[in-house]
Amino acid sequence: MAIFEKPCLVDIDTQVDFVMPSGALYVPGAEELIPIWKQLTEFGLANHLPMLASVNCHRPGDPEFADHPPHCIVGTPGQSKIPETLAPRHQFIPYDKGDSTIDFQAQVIMEKPTSDIFSNKQAAPIFSTIPCSTFTVYGLATESCVRLLVLGLLLHGHRVHVIADAIRAYDPAAGERALAEMANAGAGFIQSATFFEKVRGQLGIPIL
Repeated sequence: MAIFEKPCLVDIDTQVDFVMPSGALYVPGAEELIPIWKQLTEFGLANHLPMLASVNCHRPGDPEFADHPPHCIVGTPGQSKIPETLAPRHQFIPYDKGDSTIDFQAQVIMEKPTSDIFSNKQAAPIFSTIPCSTFTVYGLATESCVRLLVLGLLLHGHRVHVIADAIRAYDPAAGERALAEMANAGAGFIQSATFFEKVRGQLGIPIL
């Protein structure tokens, strides 16, 4: 299968608490990426691409709050995905259950209690089962959740591309180090416009 014949979109933590300036753990400038994320979501839906996502899912008093302000607490507005990245048909996968039936025709959203998506018991099986040519990653934040996902996917032997203009770091210097680490581990990087062009080419869609 060619690299961009059937890419799986993987949207990482595009949640109100991270994206919006009023959010509890705002990533500076994240809201500027909303138009690209919206375009990616709509492109995936229009072309029937596999779509995965993650969301932080915390409880009051979570141990992670020793290092970060309380954020993405279940039941709060800040824990919600922004509407631009939420597909009409979606399925949330709890992090503490291993017996969910996965609907791969829907956007599969994995809840996670830590920065690492693989803390969800079903993450590894989901990534290994979903049919795709490459995992195409975007979201927040570059040096934490994006980095951990990309390195984890590569460790499991998957092909990974990061959409470079659709990620953002809390700390630009840490973000640059994470980009180098991901590249050294084998991740590819691509701009969103080039991604759309390559997928259209693989699918035989006229490029307007």
